[in-house]
Amino acid sequence: MSAPTADLVTSTATALARALDRNDFVTAARWIATDCIYEVREETLVGSVPILASYADTATWVERAFDEVRYESEVGEPEGDTVAVTYTDYIMKVPGQWHRHRCKQHLTVGAEGRVVRIVHEDLPGERESLEAYFRECGIER
Repeated sequence: MSAPTADLVTSTATALARALDRNDFVTAARWIATDCIYEVREETLVGSVPILASYADTATWVERAFDEVRYESEVGEPEGDTVAVTYTDYIMKVPGQWHRHRCKQHLTVGAEGRVVRIVHEDLPGERESLEAYFRECGIER
């Protein structure tokens, strides 16, 4: 098969990111290949089912732990078959203040228009800032 076009890479990444922003894992499943590989920190998940379960587990935990949550994403410019998506999460625990957490995921799109590889990137200082916010709010993960 031929490589995906830049438009296909962008539209696939945008559709997946928007579905994840809404915690719509049924729609997200349409955009992740069944044999997709997800590399996140020291862990590698293989297959759309465990990948979506990981996203859903995190979303469920966040919804329980915080009083308000908002998500947004920004799709970058594709480089070949890969594009970086910056995810921004806004979380708030009463009576605390809002906290903004950002990370990137590099999505590789196959010729059929589904994500075949996801590589998570923690942005400098973001994970440490999030952990400090958890401590401030008395939240354990």
